Amino acid sequence: MTFLYRKHQSGQDYWYIRKTARVDGESRTVINIYLGTADQILNHFKSRSRIPDELELSSYSFGTSAAVLAADKELGFSDIVSESAGSRSTALALLAFIAGRSEKPVSKNGMDEWYEESLLKMIIPDMPDLSTRSYLRYMDRLTPECVADIKLKLAMKMVSMGYKPSLVFFDLTNFSTEQQPDLDDSQRTLSRCGHPKNGDFQAKLVGLATASTDQHLPVFHEVYPGNMADVTLFSQVIESMINQLLKLGTVADDLIFVFDKGVNSEDNLAELADKKVHFVSSLKRVQVSDLVERPLSSFKKLYVTANGEEILGFRVNRKVMGIDGVIVVSYNDAARRRQRIDYRRARKRFLNGGKEIATNMSKKHRGRKSTVQSVTERIEDLLPKKWRGVFKYHVGATLDDGFTKFTVRAWVDKKKEKSLKSGFGKTIIFTDKSGWTDERIVRTYLARSGMEEDYHVLKDVLLFPVMPIFHRIDDRIRVHTFLCVIGLLFYRFIQLRLEEKTKVKLPIERMVEELDRLRVAAVTMGPKNDVRFVLEKRRGVGNDIVKALDLQRFVPN
Repeated sequence: MTFLYRKHQSGQDYWYIRKTARVDGESRTVINIYLGTADQILNHFKSRSRIPDELELSSYSFGTSAAVLAADKELGFSDIVSESAGSRSTALALLAFIAGRSEKPVSKNGMDEWYEESLLKMIIPDMPDLSTRSYLRYMDRLTPECVADIKLKLAMKMVSMGYKPSLVFFDLTNFSTEQQPDLDDSQRTLSRCGHPKNGDFQAKLVGLATASTDQHLPVFHEVYPGNMADVTLFSQVIESMINQLLKLGTVADDLIFVFDKGVNSEDNLAELADKKVHFVSSLKRVQVSDLVERPLSSFKKLYVTANGEEILGFRVNRKVMGIDGVIVVSYNDAARRRQRIDYRRARKRFLNGGKEIATNMSKKHRGRKSTVQSVTERIEDLLPKKWRGVFKYHVGATLDDGFTKFTVRAWVDKKKEKSLKSGFGKTIIFTDKSGWTDERIVRTYLARSGMEEDYHVLKDVLLFPVMPIFHRIDDRIRVHTFLCVIGLLFYRFIQLRLEEKTKVKLPIERMVEELDRLRVAAVTMGPKNDVRFVLEKRRGVGNDIVKALDLQRFVPN
């Protein structure tokens, strides 16, 4: 029984809240809490509804930095850097860079200012100097040998946590830089003209090769010159990549590399066979055109995706590029419809744009005089990269009435268009894993799509962008890219931990949005300016993230 108890003493009433219960057959007081006099109780409740004049509130971004710290606690990144570089200051500065870059697209010039205004200053108050000059000094401590040691130890840590690589996804991309290097400078060999993935043909490029586990945790990466062909690069990194994975305790025969047709060659596949590792890759249509042209009656149902899309396929045994393997041609009708819509738009844009240019170039016009090259460049801008072989054009020039008149024609190669359309929705998968089922082969190859999300993270200014790259010398570009890949690893690890705890896999972009919404309020009040930090109220997914990652532990009280 719970009740209010009044104690009268010296002409004054004092109030308590009491609770009684039967203990050993007798009624005993088990709770006795003093509340105060009636006036004290009244003042207490009045003060709760009044905000003191000296109260100050501040709000800080919390979720992203806290999640980075949570990942660092488990992966041990800062401890590994401290050990390998022999400097705790370097480790903390790099951790601050990852936290800052995750929270906003802050440059190294802005790290010091960001830290002073961030909650990280309250969580890690002994942060070393983060000025630009100091930060470059920290970067220079990460020699190629030091970075290699950190990458290996970090990968070994993931293996000890149960993330052992056997199925490895390999892919390549490139990033534009903000420099025009001297080709004779031995310290600046990475930035080169190449084939840009983003279409920026004016910029010099730096290439990045990454290999990730089936959980899409990066376990290997290599930075290379932007003018190196994909096929050539793959042949150069195969040995170092395999050696790195074998150091982690993986048996060669258990290793399966998954990569696209862009790095396929007879020599590369032969080298994989010599190393006794396996592969799942894809082929170009021209390599097996007879299989692409088979009717849909040749396909059988394999499985249905999580999005409800039905995947069909058929299987043949065939020797390709010197390898006796299995080819599975998969078909997704939903993908075919999407590709058809994209193609129609590109076709219309190219033909209409060609007509417009032809009309304009047949008349006199003011401004800069056109040339065959300038007109050709305008046509080239209309060409979709993945369908260049289908779209054709011709630019000619004649002198007419004192001015240069251009003849412009744009058309579609009907034969190639027919061949292209026959391949819509189809993927030609080639592997030496003949014991696998058709479904497993297709699922394994299509899981490469996770690499697209990885590169989206590294290119999206709101996630963890590699660009812009303002560094001039190769070693700093390598360290900068290394830190960005570590940022990607943190994102993937956080995503994986959330999936394990909540049984729901959030896309990285959605996960970052939810983390960004998590904020901490700093409440300052009283004559002593006492500060109390409170995690702002959150609901739904945000609340699940806080619980799953135990982010409350990083609130700095």
